[in-house]
Amino acid sequence: MENHPHEKSNWIQELSNQSWNLELVVSGAAIFSTSFLPELTDSAIASYYQNYQISSDLYSQVLPTLAYSFGKASAYLLISSFIVHFIFRAFWIALVGLRAAFPQGINFDNLPNTTKEMAEMYKEKFDSLDGFIVRLDKLCSQIFSIAFVLVLFSIMMALLYILGFVATIGFKTYLPSLYEITKPVFLGLLGVLWLFSMLIMAAGYTEKYREHPIIRKLYKATVEKSTFLYMGMYKPIQYINFTFGSNMPHKKYFKSVMVIGFIFFTLSIGIYTTKLFEHAGISMMESRNFFSSGSPEYQINSSFYDNQRAENDEMPEASIQSDVIQEPFLKLFINYSKVLDEDLSKICKEPVLADSLKNSQKRPIKDKARLECLGEYFQISLNDSTMNSNEFFFEKTDRAKGIKIYLNTEKCKIGRNTLYIKTLEIDSLPKKVWGDYVAIPFWYFDKK
Repeated sequence: MENHPHEKSNWIQELSNQSWNLELVVSGAAIFSTSFLPELTDSAIASYYQNYQISSDLYSQVLPTLAYSFGKASAYLLISSFIVHFIFRAFWIALVGLRAAFPQGINFDNLPNTTKEMAEMYKEKFDSLDGFIVRLDKLCSQIFSIAFVLVLFSIMMALLYILGFVATIGFKTYLPSLYEITKPVFLGLLGVLWLFSMLIMAAGYTEKYREHPIIRKLYKATVEKSTFLYMGMYKPIQYINFTFGSNMPHKKYFKSVMVIGFIFFTLSIGIYTTKLFEHAGISMMESRNFFSSGSPEYQINSSFYDNQRAENDEMPEASIQSDVIQEPFLKLFINYSKVLDEDLSKICKEPVLADSLKNSQKRPIKDKARLECLGEYFQISLNDSTMNSNEFFFEKTDRAKGIKIYLNTEKCKIGRNTLYIKTLEIDSLPKKVWGDYVAIPFWYFDKK
C-alpha cells in the first residue's frame, strides 16, 4: 500500500523533529574523527617535501603548499563548525529541559528587582522562550548542514588534488621529455578554459546578461560540463546549497557565502604564508629586536640532533647524534630528499655492466658508483678544515632515506665546533663551486 504525499511529509517532519539526538551523536563523533586532520595535513606536506618534490623551482613548492593550506584550513573549519554545533545543540537541550520544568516560560510580571517599565522592555527584547527554542533549533540544523557542506567540499578538493598530483608525478616520472613539451601547452589551455568559464559564470549570475540566448546556452553548458569536477559530490553539495539559497533572502544568502569564503581564504593564506616561511627557515613576526637573524652557525636547531628531535618534527637536511659530543666519532646523517635528484641526475651516471652478471653481482657495483657520486656532490667540513676520503653508507630510517658518514672527532676542539655540509653547484662545472647547504653547531668535550 503506497503512502500518500501528506503522510510522507508528516513522516519526514516527525523525523526532522527528532533529528537533534542524531546530530549530537554525529557531531561528537565528527569532532573526535576530524581532530587528527591538521596533523595529517602536516604529515602529508612533509612527505611531499621529502619524497615527491622533484624540483626546487617555485612551481614545485607553491601548488602543493597551497593545497596543504586549503586542506588544513578546511580541517580547522570542520572542527570549529562541529564544536560550535555541539555547544549550541547542548544549549538547546538545556533550554528544552528548562521549558519542561517551567512550561509558561519567562514570567515577565514576576521578575525580581525589576520595575514594570523594565519588565515591558525585557518582554519586547526577549520574546517568548518557545520562540527562542525554535529559532535556536533551526540555527543548530543550519550549522550542522554547513559543516557537512564543508566536509563534502574538502573531500572533493582532496580527490581533485590527488588525481592531479598522481597524474603529474606519473607523467613526469615515466614520460619526462613529453611532459616538458606538453606542460606549458596544457597549463595555457587550462588557464584559458578556467578564465572563459569564470567569465561565463559571472555573466550567468547577472540577470542583465543571463537572458541573452548565447550566454544562456553557454552558462547552461558550463554548469552541466563542470559537474565532474565535484568528484561525485555535486548532488549532495547542491541539495544543501539550493535549499539554503531558495529559502533565505538572496542578500543574506550571498552575504553568508562571502563571510564563510572570506574566513576560509584568509585562514588558508595565513597557513600558506607561514608554511612557506617555515620551510625556508625564516622566522615570522619576531618580536625580539636582537634575537637571531637566522644564521645557522649561531643557533641550536633541535631537529639537527637525534637526541633532541621531536617525533613530529620534519626531517632536516642533515643531523648528528647530539648537540654535545663526547664520542670518538660523529655520526652524520644526510637526508636524501627527492629534490636532490634534479642535480644528481646531471652528474651521476649508472655504470655500464655486462649482461652476464647476475643481479646480486650488479647491485654492489651500482651502489658503490652511486655513493662515489654522492661523495662528489657533498663536501663536508669541520670548522675550517675540509674532511676528505669519507666513507659513505646508505641508511634507511623510519622517516627518511639518506647517507650515513662516520667522522673522526680528532680534529674537534674543546668547546664549540661547526660542521658544514656544502653541495656542488652543477652550473659551475667543469669548475667546482660549492654552495652552502646546512651548518650544524655542536659542543665537543673530551671525556679523557
